[in-house]
Amino acid sequence: MKKLLPLLFIFISIASLKNNAIAQIGVIHGISPVDSFAFTFAANDSLHHNLGFGDLSIDTSHLDSTNTALWEIGNTSKYFFSDTDTARGIMTDTLNEYPVNANSWFTIKYFQESGVIISFWHKYQTSEGHDGGIVEFSIDSGLTWQNMLGDCNEDSSWGAGVHTANFYGKYDTLLSGEQAFSGTSNGWIKSQFQFFPPPFVKPNGGQQPCYLGDITVRFRFKSDSIPDTLDGWIIGRINIEQDTYVGSVAKVTKSSLNIYPNPSSDAGFNFPALDEEKKYRIEISNVLGARVLNVPYTHHINLSTLPKALYFYRVSDGTEYYSGQLVSE
Repeated sequence: MKKLLPLLFIFISIASLKNNAIAQIGVIHGISPVDSFAFTFAANDSLHHNLGFGDLSIDTSHLDSTNTALWEIGNTSKYFFSDTDTARGIMTDTLNEYPVNANSWFTIKYFQESGVIISFWHKYQTSEGHDGGIVEFSIDSGLTWQNMLGDCNEDSSWGAGVHTANFYGKYDTLLSGEQAFSGTSNGWIKSQFQFFPPPFVKPNGGQQPCYLGDITVRFRFKSDSIPDTLDGWIIGRINIEQDTYVGSVAKVTKSSLNIYPNPSSDAGFNFPALDEEKKYRIEISNVLGARVLNVPYTHHINLSTLPKALYFYRVSDGTEYYSGQLVSE
């Protein structure tokens, strides 16, 4: 369990973690978010917003090598995307499988400050190792791009740089050598990436500098020349949060809880006993981030009044939290 620590202890911890090659820190939350916004891709959801931490806009106009604008926003009943009902989001075509030789993306422009945490809920079904989704960023208005797991990545330390959580790994590569979400996801998943402050240029001998100013993020889908009849990639929600940091880390996830049965065939879930559990609440959200339940901590939750689907839980006392997934099937 992580709490607010004296600055000296944090420095010691940083040194220790940097000597541990297998440590995975992931996304780091600060004291409180300054501002946040969610792209839900609802019919009335604007794709352009001006907030206190930058101008946010989604651009889907890029044409790939086949002169096709692959990304579409809308409803879909494609089998893998929609489960037992229609799903809505931004995806690689709402009706058809993805084409061959695709190399198409949409961008989010732009973030003027570091400390931004981006969460996105998504599914993918592609030919593993051949086709997939790549998440990248640019600091020069799109002239050059680098993978979230590239030279600026700092997943194994508290260092300033790019941090990811529930992301593809170093060896999850396409034939081109690019790291990507590829294969078939286990239903809806929540992935995150973060530009952890302060803004900097990382002197690591890499091919590209890290960020100093405005950042453009792009979600790119790439396929090879072999035809497939697979759904591709869908993103149902993107949440953008400007976080703040005061020399220490708070509101850090402890871990997931041992909840059973999970998956549950009758939508009933048993939660374990916790120390001082009266201080905690349970929040449950669907895959699009909408909260469906918010109750004081209890040892049993029943979701039988809700559709059978994947849900996310968060158990918090206001400072620290447990989080994970609930599968009602």
